Amino acid sequence: MKNTIAQRTFCITLIILGLFLSACREQNVATGTAATVNGEPISFRSLEARRAILFSGRSPRAAGFDDATLHRQYRYVLGRMIEELVISQYMKNRGMALEAGLVEAEEKRIRDDYPPGAFEAMLLELAIDEERWREGIYRRLTVEQFIAQVLRPEISITADEVQQYYSEHRADFVIPEQWHFMQIMGTDRREVERAGKNLVSGKDATAAQKEYLVTIHDISMGADMLPKELLDDLSRLRPWQASPARAVDDAFRLFVLVEKIPSSMLDAAEMSKRVEQALADEKVRTVYAQWMQQRMRRAGIRIAPALTAPLPSESASGR
Repeated sequence: MKNTIAQRTFCITLIILGLFLSACREQNVATGTAATVNGEPISFRSLEARRAILFSGRSPRAAGFDDATLHRQYRYVLGRMIEELVISQYMKNRGMALEAGLVEAEEKRIRDDYPPGAFEAMLLELAIDEERWREGIYRRLTVEQFIAQVLRPEISITADEVQQYYSEHRADFVIPEQWHFMQIMGTDRREVERAGKNLVSGKDATAAQKEYLVTIHDISMGADMLPKELLDDLSRLRPWQASPARAVDDAFRLFVLVEKIPSSMLDAAEMSKRVEQALADEKVRTVYAQWMQQRMRRAGIRIAPALTAPLPSESASGR
């Protein structure tokens, strides 16, 4: 939840940053510094490291990548980093430090999503310094803590607001009809058909997969998400009937329908939880934008001239 709110709030205040990009155009900063916030610097090296992370796969060396695109990326990322620094300074001044071990735990969670050695190789390929990457984690977690401890307690949600939101978004709380089925695939049509007959007769899928040269997958999916060809096959079946075996590339495939679970509404407790979460997200974004606008007006922000110069497209349009 906090991740979602934190990510969305950045987009709200990019217009605010745009005002500073214009207002700070004549400000000078030290060489190698992209911006300063109340005297605390954001280096170009840190800015490039964050840009490489947020826009990975969009290398400046790629075809069709021009200076204007790079400039826009830098300005977007700088906006996020300025916001993070404003919040970090606020939290530090009030002694609201992150809990011990949070950064390390988040780092481990991210690294565990990669095969051994792949994460380090990715950082190396993008020329990202590990220390600056870790610093980005610290800033993000600080924003999340700020939202949870400073902004969220200011927000209240009434029963009338919950009821109104539910009435306006009722369709969002419907669980679509779910279809549970088995997919059997193999290179030999007869093996696929025999495995299908065995499943229909009540044989265990694991046992059938061992007995025949097939692969069996147990699948549950909303009917609204099924590809048309699957929908056509499965819609003709009753529970524990098999579809015909059809050729698919170099293999054969058939389906055995297990059950169709009718659509239903979420239970009352889950609906209430989701409605309150959605309302809280909306209110947090509003409060965050107001808070950030006020803090930026009072903050001493200086931005390097290279990042405040108009883009070619902006100059041409008279911006």
